[in-house]
Amino acid sequence: MRIDIIGAGSLGMLCAARLHASRSRWSMGEEQLSGVRLWTRTAEQARAIQAEGIIYTDHQGQTLHVSGMEAYPLEEAYSILHAADEKVHLIWLFVKQTHIQPMLLESLRKMPRATDAALICFQNGVGHAEALSGAWPVDAMGLAVTTEAARRQSWNEVVHTGLGSTWIGPAIPSNNKKHLPLDFLCLPTKNLLENAGFQAFVSNNIEEMIYQKLLVNAVINPLTALLRVKNGQLLATEERISIMKELFYEVVAVYEAAKLKVDVETDWERVVTICRMTANNTSSMLQDILEGRKTECDAITGAIIRLGEVHSVDTPAHVMVYRLIQASQS
Repeated sequence: MRIDIIGAGSLGMLCAARLHASRSRWSMGEEQLSGVRLWTRTAEQARAIQAEGIIYTDHQGQTLHVSGMEAYPLEEAYSILHAADEKVHLIWLFVKQTHIQPMLLESLRKMPRATDAALICFQNGVGHAEALSGAWPVDAMGLAVTTEAARRQSWNEVVHTGLGSTWIGPAIPSNNKKHLPLDFLCLPTKNLLENAGFQAFVSNNIEEMIYQKLLVNAVINPLTALLRVKNGQLLATEERISIMKELFYEVVAVYEAAKLKVDVETDWERVVTICRMTANNTSSMLQDILEGRKTECDAITGAIIRLGEVHSVDTPAHVMVYRLIQASQS
């Protein structure tokens, strides 16, 4: 049995490299796992990984060449799996929300799957479970929140820029009787991540953690993208901190109206701490801006604006940030 990873961006390649390097320690019950298979957006990247492997640099600067990994374009998934008479068992989805498009959904829908197959989604923002539900049963879907940081250098080179933690939980609360048991849906991913050297946990309340990360992302990511600065530089001036607080307090007002858990003192300290801990990191939104890609602004800032509209809370600072990010992508 293999682990199928869809999306060979920074985190997808990071996890694939670490998993493949640790594959001798894998097991799921009595079944030994045979390898990692990467599904890429382009044939060019798949060829590079097949031919040259993944060159992975850890957070201490040590470089490892991970070879012998299977990689194929996602659009060929059905034909490859069908020809091999193979079914998928566990998929980790590492694409950005902007890439949850008809081609990806159709590829997921057509993949031959085992009766107990699970999909674990590693997306920022909110709304991806709903977007994916037409292609994969939501009761066999897990959601993951991670604070690991990585940067893709080329088609097959990735640098681990910051240590973090990952939490995995069911897309539907585990008290729902139709849902796959938590130990089946989430524990295999937790154990695999731990075997590969990551810190991982399971959570029965993953939605709360998703909204906690959304709060942090909605303050840090768009500002770093607009100001073209690394995370830690947001704390460099009072003017920047003032804008951060304006965005933060709008999120607090929205969360309070939506009855989402929020604590002003604790959550502000979390934002500041993450800025300091990831001071030298380039946020994913800034990376997208610098490389001319579409950002996840709609899934992050846009999510705060839409939630505010639902609960009649104005978010003028977020609206302005959203418009500026959208304008910068034109």
